[in-house]
Amino acid sequence: MSMPTPSSPSQEDAGERPVASAEYAAGALSDVRLAQERAGLRAGLTPAWYGPAAAVCLVGPSVVRAWSDGRGGVATVIALLVSVLGLGVVVALARAARRGAVVLVARSWSSRLRRSRVVLPAVFAAGAIAGLVCWAAGAGQSVTQIGVFGVWGIGVWGACLARNASVRRALRRLA
Repeated sequence: MSMPTPSSPSQEDAGERPVASAEYAAGALSDVRLAQERAGLRAGLTPAWYGPAAAVCLVGPSVVRAWSDGRGGVATVIALLVSVLGLGVVVALARAARRGAVVLVARSWSSRLRRSRVVLPAVFAAGAIAGLVCWAAGAGQSVTQIGVFGVWGIGVWGACLARNASVRRALRRLA
């Protein structure tokens, strides 16, 4: 008569391994999803320098244009160069802000516009109101343009600060 051999630990755990593996896999998948959500939120953060730099890039060409009015010649060429450079710097700032994020998240234009459906019209409206106020007060064209672009620059900065605060709140909730 043969004696029953005690089952080895590997045989006993074999029945429990699929359940433990499934639980481990579900936990790992949950961790991956959480990490993806955090990375997507972090990618939406705008660097702190972006708002002031964008404001300067919007206002700077207007200030140089106001300086060049009536001077002609070289001043006009300088004003045109500063305007083109300002546009180039805004594009470079946008790229730098995207590359500054650890994870790049490509968003479609419709997604970007949906995300800023309230902020963008509010910033444009504030600039238009500032322009109307300057015009009604009898300010010159250059001063009005500087006022409008100044309000737009501050609006962009404020939008960046508000978006960053919202992202940070969401990140704290995920932590």
